Amino acid sequence: MAEPTSAGEALTHFVNSLELEPETLRADRPAVQLFVEWLGADRDMSELTGEDITEYQSVANGESGEEENGASELSHLEPLRAFLAYCSRMAFTDENLVPHLHLGANAGGARGGQGAVEELGGEGYHVTLEGLQSMERQLEVYKAERPMIADKLRAAMADKDFRENAPLDAARDEQAHLESRIRDIEQRLRRAVIIDRDAKRGRANVGSTVKLLNVDRKSEQVFTLVSPTEVDPAKGKISIESPVGVAVRNRSAGETVVVEAPSGPISFKLIEVVD
Repeated sequence: MAEPTSAGEALTHFVNSLELEPETLRADRPAVQLFVEWLGADRDMSELTGEDITEYQSVANGESGEEENGASELSHLEPLRAFLAYCSRMAFTDENLVPHLHLGANAGGARGGQGAVEELGGEGYHVTLEGLQSMERQLEVYKAERPMIADKLRAAMADKDFRENAPLDAARDEQAHLESRIRDIEQRLRRAVIIDRDAKRGRANVGSTVKLLNVDRKSEQVFTLVSPTEVDPAKGKISIESPVGVAVRNRSAGETVVVEAPSGPISFKLIEVVD
């Protein structure tokens, strides 16, 4: 399990991850909200069990009268399936609860790590919960800039001579750059995967702190592996996609790795891995 996450917080993260999904899927949000309201917005998702899912299905089907209508019931369960699969991928729940919906072996909900990445078609974006929250805050900032740029466009377009309208060109460029940044974050949120302690099994990955011994220099270094958007050298946070991150990923304490540095290969012994 990652950090404790309430049902309300999980719903917020889930909705943010749907930004680029089809309109029909975003329209299913009320079904997930009903589940969260029944569960309690303050309920810790790590406390959620298969029995809770079974009980909710019974209550929901009883209220909607859908027990005998398979197609209607499946339509009702799909938003909940998507939500539970997301919570499993993000390690908000202690286990994959999708199977308790009895929708078949291919219903999804793989835990963090390679399983979740494969479920996303190999396009998973490993991130810490802190990094996920940071991306969501940045997305809000960028979206808040849209009205300001729209005002600039309207003001520039008031000049009917578009042939040499530098303010209009600048506003259009600014809008294009802003929308590009928004799309980039939205895509990362859709592909986000949080790897929990159980999935790591003592191996280094995003969120791990590693202590390395430079074999030649006999000097030690400590790094925290993070996603590319969370890098902060001053705090010892390095990207999982950096040469060091690539070398130690999925390695355990006691192993020796070779880092392909610009100056040439460097051998390190992985002394400690802290999830």
